[in-house]
Amino acid sequence: MIKKLQFLFPLLFLVYFSGTAQSTKPKSYIAEKKDSYEITVKNNLPSIILSSAEKKWIGDKDDKSILGNRISYIDSFERVFDIEAYSISPANKKQKIGYVGTGDREIDEVFVHDMKFKYYNFLNLEEGSQTYSFYKKEFKKPQYLESYYFKDYLECKSSKIVLKVSKDVEIGYIIQGNPNNENIEFHTETEGDFTVYSWQMLNTEKEEKESDSPSFSYFSPHLIFYIKSYKNASGTQNVVGNIDNLYRFYAQTIKEINKEDQTAVKEKTAELITGLTKDADKAKAIFDYVQTKINYVAFEDGMGGFVPRDAAAVLQKKYGDCKDMANLLNEMLHYAGIESNIAWIGTRHNNYTYENVPSPIVDNHMITVAKIDNKELFLDATGHYSLFPNATPFIQGKEALIKIDDEKYKIIKVPVVSSDQNKTNGKFKIKFESDLLIGQTNLNLNGYLKTQFISVYNKSTDKSEMLRAYFAYFIQNIKTSNVTIKNDDLSQNPLEIQYQFELNKWIKKTDNQLLFKPILFFPYSNARINVEKRKTPLENDFKKSYDFEYDFTIPDGYAIDYLPENFTFSNDFFTAAITYKKVDNTIIINQKMAMNALLVEKTNFEAWNTAIKNITKQYNQNIILVKK
Repeated sequence: MIKKLQFLFPLLFLVYFSGTAQSTKPKSYIAEKKDSYEITVKNNLPSIILSSAEKKWIGDKDDKSILGNRISYIDSFERVFDIEAYSISPANKKQKIGYVGTGDREIDEVFVHDMKFKYYNFLNLEEGSQTYSFYKKEFKKPQYLESYYFKDYLECKSSKIVLKVSKDVEIGYIIQGNPNNENIEFHTETEGDFTVYSWQMLNTEKEEKESDSPSFSYFSPHLIFYIKSYKNASGTQNVVGNIDNLYRFYAQTIKEINKEDQTAVKEKTAELITGLTKDADKAKAIFDYVQTKINYVAFEDGMGGFVPRDAAAVLQKKYGDCKDMANLLNEMLHYAGIESNIAWIGTRHNNYTYENVPSPIVDNHMITVAKIDNKELFLDATGHYSLFPNATPFIQGKEALIKIDDEKYKIIKVPVVSSDQNKTNGKFKIKFESDLLIGQTNLNLNGYLKTQFISVYNKSTDKSEMLRAYFAYFIQNIKTSNVTIKNDDLSQNPLEIQYQFELNKWIKKTDNQLLFKPILFFPYSNARINVEKRKTPLENDFKKSYDFEYDFTIPDGYAIDYLPENFTFSNDFFTAAITYKKVDNTIIINQKMAMNALLVEKTNFEAWNTAIKNITKQYNQNIILVKK
């Protein structure tokens, strides 16, 4: 379910100049942005009108991000009107925009959709110009409202949202994404038959994403509001606002699906499970078919952006979005005699729970939940290379709202996959030859690491170059040969990579000594966080672990002069252990490491860095051999 989680970074104006410019050109900034909603009841239905205004001061006129504006909307559910925009030059000359265009909004892999945007550009902007932008938007579906993000892509002097709510409407609201408890002024007052709520932030810094940041929903303060109910001539009408009402709304949107003849679905299911007796094997065959043979294409097309298409149509056309694939998978599992249900879910992109945000904004995805051997399996066929029964990494730890029937549901949290299930195992047999290390390796990739590898490998047009880059990522200057790959399939068997290698510039020789670093793989060696500069949390795709064994054959005529001490480390984010021992004429080093965090908050940066510092220090340990 692709849904418009708009981070409305809207439109604004004021004359203000900071004399502390940090570059040759002064910075543009938002002087004021304000979204005002009027929410009432007209003709027995909710009426929701947004008036959005933005004022901006122009510093660097060559900054393309300030030259125009875009107003996003869903054509079936929203109407944008009364667009007004102009600029005022430093000489106080006013110039209106001349053209407002309409375009299709592109989001990731969107193919067919009715997400649109209005766009326009300001002309002849100069340093010191001011821009003013205004529009209105009507929301035709009271369930689908927008979040208001207080921060923006520029510094903002005043950011405000106002809700003017009729006495016939009950709303709910919550502030999210404010881990630092930044000051947001809140006021409420009564104006006749309306209650007016307002929230305001002053002098906000510009909001920026950094590498490996989670979505803005985690760290950028925003208001989510929703309509709980409204009164009309027929009485009180529930909208959302609690989980029961949210589920009832979801259930009624899918009430009319799967009305087409499903003979083809039934026959394809029978074909896929022929000869299989165990439910798990049947489910895997069906799941693998859907994720590999149905092309994932994201849609936004009226209610089609929120409602699955008939399973028969998806099977026939061989493409669909997450809802379509979940629905087809669910129907095929039923024909195979396996208990399953569709489920709404918010990916890790949405940092919300159903309890805190009982609104459709909590969800942006749909999956199938099967029950096999008394265990729930969270099946997401959009992954394409997912290993049954693994959930996709981006729904780990998230709540799934599972359909039981039109009235009943249950909420279950998707388990987080442990680091041990996403492991890279490696065994290296190494000998010294002149100034080179010569060896052979057997690597095994498990879980998400296998999925990640085969996804890139199968899509690569130059597999040799892809493998070269893969090995070089771990060890620079490595030369590999005789590479073989096994189990690059959708089985739970580890992916095996076998290869021979030589490594130059790894040995230091003197007249009677041979010195080398025994650790060849350096997980997280460059993962230290710049605590002074980084402002946002750090997000990892999944937990993972490493288990390497290095067997170095001691060259003839040499003996061990120095072996490093064994090492162990453990905190909330990492565990690590390195051991050294001699067995006959072989030095055996075991290197184990696990990273156990999906999200690292700013308050934990120091602990993360402490782990990195202690572990990576061991990567520089040396073994010294001496001539006998």
